[in-house]
Amino acid sequence: MAILKEILDINTGLALGVAVLSLLWWFSVRRPAGAPPGPWLAVPLLGHLLLMMKKDPPQQFAAWRRQYGDVFSLYLGSQLVVVLNGYKVLKEALVNNADTFSDRPHLPLMDFATKSKGVSDTSGVVWKDQRKVSLDILRELGMGKNVLAVKVQEEIKEYIRVISESQGQPLDLRHLTQASVSNNICSILFGKRFEYDDDVFRNSLRLMDHVLHDGGAGAVVTFLPFLRHLPGDFFKLKHLVSSILLLLNEFIKPFVDEHNRRYEEGIYEDDDFIGAYIREIHHHRNRQSGSPHINDVNLPKTVFDIFIAGTDSTSTAILWTLVYFLHHPDVQDKCYEEIHRVVGTERAPTIQDRPQLVYMEAVIMEVLRYANISPLSVPHTTPCDVEFGGYTIPKGTFVFPNLDSVMRDPEIWGDPDRFRPERFIGEDGKLWRPEEFIPFSMGRRVCMGEALARMELFLYLSSMVQHFQFLPPETGELPSLQGLLGVAYTPKHFKVRAVPRMCSTKETSE
Repeated sequence: MAILKEILDINTGLALGVAVLSLLWWFSVRRPAGAPPGPWLAVPLLGHLLLMMKKDPPQQFAAWRRQYGDVFSLYLGSQLVVVLNGYKVLKEALVNNADTFSDRPHLPLMDFATKSKGVSDTSGVVWKDQRKVSLDILRELGMGKNVLAVKVQEEIKEYIRVISESQGQPLDLRHLTQASVSNNICSILFGKRFEYDDDVFRNSLRLMDHVLHDGGAGAVVTFLPFLRHLPGDFFKLKHLVSSILLLLNEFIKPFVDEHNRRYEEGIYEDDDFIGAYIREIHHHRNRQSGSPHINDVNLPKTVFDIFIAGTDSTSTAILWTLVYFLHHPDVQDKCYEEIHRVVGTERAPTIQDRPQLVYMEAVIMEVLRYANISPLSVPHTTPCDVEFGGYTIPKGTFVFPNLDSVMRDPEIWGDPDRFRPERFIGEDGKLWRPEEFIPFSMGRRVCMGEALARMELFLYLSSMVQHFQFLPPETGELPSLQGLLGVAYTPKHFKVRAVPRMCSTKETSE
């Protein structure tokens, strides 16, 4: 009898344990009433993360969209996530209902590392004030104007010169391209450019790479916060935080401190972003209606946000263009023929040539569509319960605008999986930009640097094609068309030969 009682006690304990775990699972991953539908098999603590590991997120989301519709939900850990798909849905949310879909999620990681300041991680009044003053300063410094284009052209000359030194030998252009593009944003932020072999500059770009590459691991910890307490640094969380703080404190802060010192000495410099922002800090302090958020605390993080965004997206797009040139040499040939006809070889392409270089512009647009560097944009969140599309999205839900669902929509593009720049050229021979072309997202959170990025892409790529024919290594291997999805969607490392054209511009010979 004693043995029987012990067995019954064990079974009762097991049953109670299973019941408790079942209740925990039910309350942690059951959808709230009225929430959008989605996959039902959610694992305790993990949610649907195991299902997400079977395919790339854009592919998995495409499958779930076909099954559940344009608005569906899932659990990442115990966090409810709503994914928005299709142009009409994204426009309805991000444009027509911008007040309820423009906030950023509260991320404990960024709160710990940067106090959630700046322009990319903030919401509400703090974000609005940072974005407004940042845009005003960037326009003041020439964003979208010819004066900035001339500075970019000077940087491109040096970039072309260094590539020429390879004498057509295979090289990995990733770091050089990243450094050159970064110099443009550094000139805006700090008022100076760096030599490509400058140790401080190279270290800052290395730290930026760590932030971008480890950011995906940081996202895992966001949805599975208990992982922070595991020993070691398997998910590179400590490495990520360390890289962020080093970039802020050892690269950006010294420039801020130097600008502040000169301001206190009566040297008022506002010909770069930091100097102009410091000017705005004092203006806002002295105005009764000034914003308290334009301050010394937000300045370093705002510079950090612009530095990373202004470096990574454009350099990544240039690398993807080279990938597609190698896979589609006829596209590269057409670009060169147009540049040779419109610009010639006696001078470098300028921003004034842009309206005539229609095919070159179409190629850039197709690269941005096809590569889709930010397929899931950046997460948004709901500041309150939201009624949307016939569903109730609870307060604090993560919202993913699935840009990939628009940029690869066959109803919009017809043959979205084909690289075809001609889709952006109308029957009249002019450039055609449909409203569904949203590589920089849309609404209030649209990328601040879109004008700068598109100008840089035009000047870099037209100059590169004018000077070089890009070929695969002599062994013939082509780069992978499958990229790596982290903070951005980047091409895998590859090598390319930049073979000089028979004719070169006077700028290069000089």
